[in-house]
Amino acid sequence: MRAGKVRVLFGSTLKMGAGTNVQERLIALHHLDAPWRPADVEQREGRILRQGNTNPEIQIHRYVTEESFDAYMWQTLETKAKFIAQVMTGESGLRRIEDVDGAALTYAEVKAIASGNPMVIEKAGIDTEVARLTRLRSQHAETQYKLRYQFRHLTDEIPRFEKRLADVQKDMSTRLDTSGDKFVIEIEGQEIRDRGIAGELLLRRAERMRGTGGERSIGRFAGFQLFVADNYMRGPEIIVKGASTHTAKIASTALGTIRSLECTVQNLDESAAALTRNIADTQKRLTDLQEQVDTPFEYADKLASMTKRQQQITEALDLNKNQAPNQLDAQANEVAEEAIQQVEAPAKKLDQRNGREIKSVNRADSTKQDSRKRQHIGFE
Repeated sequence: MRAGKVRVLFGSTLKMGAGTNVQERLIALHHLDAPWRPADVEQREGRILRQGNTNPEIQIHRYVTEESFDAYMWQTLETKAKFIAQVMTGESGLRRIEDVDGAALTYAEVKAIASGNPMVIEKAGIDTEVARLTRLRSQHAETQYKLRYQFRHLTDEIPRFEKRLADVQKDMSTRLDTSGDKFVIEIEGQEIRDRGIAGELLLRRAERMRGTGGERSIGRFAGFQLFVADNYMRGPEIIVKGASTHTAKIASTALGTIRSLECTVQNLDESAAALTRNIADTQKRLTDLQEQVDTPFEYADKLASMTKRQQQITEALDLNKNQAPNQLDAQANEVAEEAIQQVEAPAKKLDQRNGREIKSVNRADSTKQDSRKRQHIGFE
């Protein structure tokens, strides 16, 4: 084949699959049947769609016999290929994949294929489309749930942002200037104007609180109350409380700790500006969500019409599917009726012979009279 001495090569998927290097001069590939796995199709075509083929263009032919099982085999391959593609693409928005077992044939469908019924091919296409639209409807429902959740969450967030903003603005109005030589801090009743000493005292108080998980008041700064608290995750930190609560970090040095405390108080303006932006952004997001919440499913009418057609085709293909069960039910009823007659005939005779005895038993146990009559206690 590679030398051009052989023009036509026949072989099975197993014999001419992976590892067969005959691609150099191949011009056309003919699928004479439909394999069972999409990978088999890929391996077949991989013999000709392969690096080293000297032909710039090639042909791939697939043969399907009309009114045969071939059409369903190719449909099954398509279903499997889509299933595999759903897994391999890794799309984050895809939450479900279709089970390939859903392609199993019923007896009526096999009969319809054998008779060349064109409704089977239509059913295969409608089944695929209904499955796709059903997935889209499920995704639409999940999206609507998430949108409603976000809408409720953002609606609750705005009052919290507004209250926080009002508290921060109140703190800004009561804040004292501690810049430069105006620095003064009260620690446990003692006023300290030296930043180094104040920072050292804060470090010592914070170290005592380490591991306790508690909170302790230590004084005041810039018109706010100061607390040292221990956070199990972050360690000790300084809490500044006014109308709102702010946090300053405990640095590794005394001056670094004081600098963190002063920045926390001085940055109240930035906090207020950030809260104002958050409120505006949240309101804009609410407006956008309002337009998306409770939007109807775009393909609802199409899904309803195709589902109705699917049901019509199913009923048309399965017109005789209940004949065998009905015959079995009729035979079972005849056997049961005959057995009942065989049982009741001796029971009636026995009831006539032992009538007195039965009556005495029924009088002795009157609470079970009706049930014993139904069970033919005389015969038992």
